[in-house]
Amino acid sequence: MYKIKRNCVICDSSNLKKIIELKKFPITGIYTKNKINKFSNYFDQKLNLCKNCGHIQLNKFLSRKILYNERYTFRTSDSHLSDQSINFFKNFIFRCYKKKKLGNVLEIGCNDVKLLKSLRKSANVVFGIDPIWKNKKNPSKRNFRIIGDYAENIDFKKKINKNINIFLNTHNLEHIEEPYKLLSKIVNFSSKNTYFFIEVPDADLMIKNYRFDQIFHQHYHYFNFNSLKNLIYRLNCKIIKKTINHDYWGGSLIVAFKKNSKLKKKKLKNNYKLINKKLKNNYFFFKNHYKKLSIKLKNKNNLIGYGAGQMLPTLAYHLNSNLYFLKYIIDDNKHKKNMKYQNLSPRIKFYSKKLLKNKEVLITALDGVKAISRKLNKYNTKFINPLVRVN
Repeated sequence: MYKIKRNCVICDSSNLKKIIELKKFPITGIYTKNKINKFSNYFDQKLNLCKNCGHIQLNKFLSRKILYNERYTFRTSDSHLSDQSINFFKNFIFRCYKKKKLGNVLEIGCNDVKLLKSLRKSANVVFGIDPIWKNKKNPSKRNFRIIGDYAENIDFKKKINKNINIFLNTHNLEHIEEPYKLLSKIVNFSSKNTYFFIEVPDADLMIKNYRFDQIFHQHYHYFNFNSLKNLIYRLNCKIIKKTINHDYWGGSLIVAFKKNSKLKKKKLKNNYKLINKKLKNNYFFFKNHYKKLSIKLKNKNNLIGYGAGQMLPTLAYHLNSNLYFLKYIIDDNKHKKNMKYQNLSPRIKFYSKKLLKNKEVLITALDGVKAISRKLNKYNTKFINPLVRVN
């Protein structure tokens, strides 16, 4: 069901310190029309900080059978932020690679292949690996090859019979139990000329912006630039360039790296003390903010939610509520119509302007606050932004 992780995945130290405890913490990304009792939705969780290198990771790694069973429905195309994030990532690739033709591209965690589709015309062959494609028909494109499995299970030499020029991993590494083992396998398979591109949520910005709602069971790891750099150095690789997409997931860290011909072992960089202090102080402020907000929301009438984001159960958790005070939640995705979150009270309705009439709105998709705020201001609708105000 789960593994207790006693060692840091970056430096293998067992000197881990508990920073945050989350009792009966909910699973996210699950929508249903009917109550499902087959699986438990709550697990005690902790957030640990490595005293040896400063990497942040969960204490319990829940099994994939629990996290990504048939109830888990998140797809890249469903996110209104996906177009912006893909364009940002693509521009970064071409700035680093500096060639019009990308050659052969491999993406681990390709999801619904939206990124690969956008790169297809610039590549010779695009390879994608993701378990959601298991027993499914591949896209009917000449230069598309999709493998339905976890990357850890794949023999790259047998399954991919071409040299890879570009390796991609976007918002996937944080889901991998042993990122060093997987990346080491890929680096060893690749040539000295392969470019590696990795994008992860930036833990430094999560802490700075009080976005502790972004801690959830599916993300085993919370990388900052220091821990990602330590991981890349351990792979005997060198960083070419880095950037941050501030408009996706509260801030996404993107790095490009290659194999390092000079196999000089670099000393581990440790930012434990700085991370420890900021984490504790900001999490205390965060909890107080949502405690006060919860009291305010319970006294509201005609309150609805806007945005049926996959992370809403974590917001509800920090509000210590099943969101009974919301009459319903509206969303722009028609596929979520009449669905609800497991163990949360309000049902989801497909957006129409009349659903806003005489209502006050709580923005319930925190990564869509900017877009939703603009829309509600356009219709002169009163709303509450639950995010902590950052000075």
